[in-house]
Amino acid sequence: MTRLFQIWPVLFRIDLPTKIMCMTRHSHSLLWRLIWLIVLAGWAAQAPAQPDTIRTTPRLSIARLAVPSAFIGTGLYTLSGNHAFNRFGVRTSILNYSNGYRTSIDNYLAVGPSALLAGLTAAGVKGRSTPFDRAGLWLTASALTGIVTYGLKFTTGYLRPDDSDRQSFPSGHASFAFAGAGILDREFSHTSVLIPVAGYAMAGTTGYLRMVNDKHWISDVLVGAGIGLLSAEAAYHVYPWVKRKLTRRSRHRPVTNKDTPRFHSTAQRVF
Repeated sequence: MTRLFQIWPVLFRIDLPTKIMCMTRHSHSLLWRLIWLIVLAGWAAQAPAQPDTIRTTPRLSIARLAVPSAFIGTGLYTLSGNHAFNRFGVRTSILNYSNGYRTSIDNYLAVGPSALLAGLTAAGVKGRSTPFDRAGLWLTASALTGIVTYGLKFTTGYLRPDDSDRQSFPSGHASFAFAGAGILDREFSHTSVLIPVAGYAMAGTTGYLRMVNDKHWISDVLVGAGIGLLSAEAAYHVYPWVKRKLTRRSRHRPVTNKDTPRFHSTAQRVF
């Protein structure tokens, strides 16, 4: 968590484009900074204290579970309308100060952390895992995120703020973005602190813009972020197990006639 206190002053000097933020009052500015504080706290807690590799399954730690659990708990708390910090009040605040602004940037930012992960891998930047294992980890995290997110979407049937459909809870954009950011953090946080910061910045902005576009409640975004981070963490435990099972099965697979190469003598080829 020391990394969080090192960047604390930077948090309150963030100046994003006015076109996106549309901030005119202190309350809206405070809401945005609160969201970013949660994002930066997630980055600080997710960063491992020492390098780990895919060869050794990392141990679960309270810090790695606390942040996504806080996301999910806070998101569920905002579902209730009996307190000041509820989804209806937050939505009203965001829509009032965004002044009707709409954008499609969130659709691209959602894949930003994953694209950065692929770009660094293609550029040959050394991560904690091999490129092959990194791809497997990303696929595992994405699969887990998709299963949980869309399972909840179709089970809960929450109506979107704009009444477009009943697949609001949780946010798929947020869950996928934070899953990619979690893998990016795990793999490259030892290379440069700017890499995980960039990943979480894209993920956090994605969630915020989903609310600006009136496609999600704050509860959807926070729970989606927690699911994404937990999926990234779970991938480092699920993928090694799957890999070992597949490797063991391939080693013990019985040899059949189709697997045995056929050799023909010179005499056979002549006649």
